[in-house]
Amino acid sequence: MKVLITDYAWPDLKIETDVIETAGFELVAGPAVAGSEEDIEHLVAEHDPDAILTCWAPVSARAITCATRLKIVARLGVGLDNIDVGAATAVGAWVTNVPDYCVEEVSDHAVALLLNHFRAIAGYDRDVKEGRWAPGSRPLKRIAELTVGIIGYGRIGRATGRKLAAFGCTVLATNGDYPVTAEAGVQTATIADIQKNADAIILHAPLTSETQHLVDESFISACKHKPLLINVSRGGLVSNEAVLDALADDRLSGAALDVVEGEPSPPANLIGHARVIATPHVAFLSDTSVIELRTRACEEVVRVLLGKDPVNACNHLQSGQSLQGGVASDIQVIQTVQGSIVIKKALDKLKVAADWRSDPARSLTEVAALNAATELLGPGVVPRVLWSDSVRNQFAMELVSPTQKNWKQELLAGTINLATARRAGELLGMLHKRSSRCPALAERFADQTFFRELRVTPYFERVAQRNPEYRDAVSAVIEGMTARRQALVHGDYSPKNLLVDDATVTVVDWEVAHWGDPRFDVAFVLAHLILKAHRREANVNELLLAERSFVEGYLVEGPAVFDACLLPLLGCLLLARLDSDSPVDYIAELDTGGIRRVARTLLGGDMAFANRWFN
Repeated sequence: MKVLITDYAWPDLKIETDVIETAGFELVAGPAVAGSEEDIEHLVAEHDPDAILTCWAPVSARAITCATRLKIVARLGVGLDNIDVGAATAVGAWVTNVPDYCVEEVSDHAVALLLNHFRAIAGYDRDVKEGRWAPGSRPLKRIAELTVGIIGYGRIGRATGRKLAAFGCTVLATNGDYPVTAEAGVQTATIADIQKNADAIILHAPLTSETQHLVDESFISACKHKPLLINVSRGGLVSNEAVLDALADDRLSGAALDVVEGEPSPPANLIGHARVIATPHVAFLSDTSVIELRTRACEEVVRVLLGKDPVNACNHLQSGQSLQGGVASDIQVIQTVQGSIVIKKALDKLKVAADWRSDPARSLTEVAALNAATELLGPGVVPRVLWSDSVRNQFAMELVSPTQKNWKQELLAGTINLATARRAGELLGMLHKRSSRCPALAERFADQTFFRELRVTPYFERVAQRNPEYRDAVSAVIEGMTARRQALVHGDYSPKNLLVDDATVTVVDWEVAHWGDPRFDVAFVLAHLILKAHRREANVNELLLAERSFVEGYLVEGPAVFDACLLPLLGCLLLARLDSDSPVDYIAELDTGGIRRVARTLLGGDMAFANRWFN
């Protein structure tokens, strides 16, 4: 097995080599200085490692997913903001860190920065060396009289609090929205309490999407005592511009920064400011801590490669919550330190009784369709793709707001919202009309393999097999669809794939997307609405109004598809949901005889049927 170390902050790799190679594994080293995200992706693709050790380098989803047998990403440090934890979880790889190797060092450094500022150590040192002996030229504070706020009360925060309490400081501690159990000499507080009372604020919080630029203009403006700001955690917690502005108008007494956004080339005007003390991200360093860090990170790698669980796991490989839905994919919500994401993995054999198969490489088509739909319809209409993994035929996307409900379930429950139906029609019309003007999309989605595997064969051809009297009519429908290739077609535009909240609609499940006949999507929706109107005790009048609202919405921008070609297609789809390899799951509740009579009428091309939508 092969272990790749992406970067390192020490002169040699003797410790790493000893631990990894003694265990029988190969260590491959990248450059000492961390490369760019693209550099690391190329490095991983070149070596295809079983394990990745990383110090500062960005280990992106693309890097993780191009490693075909990855088992662990081990951070040579504490924070995980340079690792895509969700991607690692999705491919079944552990993410580990060494959470407690530098507790004393970082807390010592925070206290040292505080003492330096309030006792003016560095300033007086400069004065004396430049020939100025002026004992009273700088204001000094009694440390025991200070109120110090700690934001981020984990292992390091607790150590800092203990040390400051020994100086006699009043120590306030918070974890933001999470409860704090304070130790002796430390008081629990809110961020507002700290802003109101603190003479110094120390940041020990992790960097997440929620804490990015925690200290910004509004944060500093709420501080009452012109505090000293100390950051020994992550540079991204602090807005550099907000600190410079606050120093300029005297809302901060100073800043003591071991980490700075933009490092290792932080803004010169910030680092060079007279009231800023900066050190080059060394709070974690000591001879002891670095040896412990390197050894323990490598031991985690060895432990996992030998088939054991890690000691300091930062993810849970079995923690995903499966989502109910279609038959063609496994879909899970995974909780990561970077938030909740959805992982969708295409299946070879679909989850139906029949031996129904489709190439899972359709996952890449779905990603392309989601990105194309975002361009055509605007953000928010489809989930944003976070990354894709062509090796495992899966991708990650953002989690849709929990306020949005599955439209199919709403309809089955009797909740019929005409604004939802109209918006569903509007979006489909926009997709068809706007895509029809894009020749590049016609080329990208020209391959109809997945449409044949997932729709033509199991739906239309199966209907013809099981209803021989309609064989010629079905063949004509298939031929017509093949000839009429005019727009980007979703291919599964049904209520189960529309997540709705009144007129807010998000469209999911694009794996059958292709360049084809827009009538297919329109007929697919109408078939589902007609089916639901044939359920026992269905609210037929309301569902008819929903059909009309959908059509009205589609006609706002959609192309002309309500013609004699649409009706036989709709008839085939009605029969397909009774006789195909994938019948509707509520078939026992349906008036199947009535549906077959409607399908027969439609297959005959009776345009009078369309009056239900236009009169």
